[in-house]
Amino acid sequence: MKTVGVVIILATLYAIFFQLSPYIGIPEKIIVVLFILSPFVVIYMVYVVLKYGKPPGKTFDERFYEDYDHTRIREESGA
Repeated sequence: MKTVGVVIILATLYAIFFQLSPYIGIPEKIIVVLFILSPFVVIYMVYVVLKYGKPPGKTFDERFYEDYDHTRIREESGA
């Protein structure tokens, strides 16, 4: 689980660096290379999260707000 957090943090830092690179004087050629590599960073991050990430303990039907302890109200439709 530690690996997932590290990869997410590194991908986020990469995205922040890419967004700030024109303002800190990075040459345009390097910015283009960062732009070309950015999909691979995102794809790798998604791969690591899906492969090594821990799934939540509840299903979507049981609890659909993961950040709030809100149980789903089941509707009984008879008509």
